[in-house]
Amino acid sequence: MVLTDNRRSMASVRRWAGGGVELRLQRLFLDAPPEVLAELGDFLAERSRSSQAMRDFVRRRFREKDVPRSPAGPAKMATRGNHHDLAAMAERLNTAYLGGRSRAGVTWGRRARAGRGRSIRFGCYDPARNLIIMNRKLDSAEMPAYFVEYILFHEMLHEVLGMDSRPDGRRSIHGRLFKLMESTYPDYEKALAYEKGLCRRLETL
Repeated sequence: MVLTDNRRSMASVRRWAGGGVELRLQRLFLDAPPEVLAELGDFLAERSRSSQAMRDFVRRRFREKDVPRSPAGPAKMATRGNHHDLAAMAERLNTAYLGGRSRAGVTWGRRARAGRGRSIRFGCYDPARNLIIMNRKLDSAEMPAYFVEYILFHEMLHEVLGMDSRPDGRRSIHGRLFKLMESTYPDYEKALAYEKGLCRRLETL
């Protein structure tokens, strides 16, 4: 499977004579909900055309200006922000909760403007570059360190655990093991409570 930033071709399959298959997939589908992934699977298996749910998901995601975007070329690592040091946080989390298994790089993303009513994505893990990109709006004096750490830990789990298989055969990025490990973060409940009202606050930062 090859992850791309191509906005014209969202998904394509090339089948080789020897039985191999190359899947090229727009990286935004990494966070697609299960129903969209199921319809994407049918589409790639040539059992259906692209569905309305798939088209709506793509349009909605491309309207989200605060999605941290992967660099077009080699990543310029910016770990030390004005208020939070991602490298120090990642080292502590990796040692304390992941047994040193995380190998991903981590960087602050580009600063982007948020329009009213648009959703905000706090971080993302890019498996193609093995890179975690954090929303720079989190680098604020008003942003508690425990919340920034929680978002970083969430993305580190994506790297370490990858995807799970559900009993129905579908793939899940937030499976049972993921949720269990995520809950081991000491300020897990506190971070979730803080997150509830955060989107409105971020629009004014």
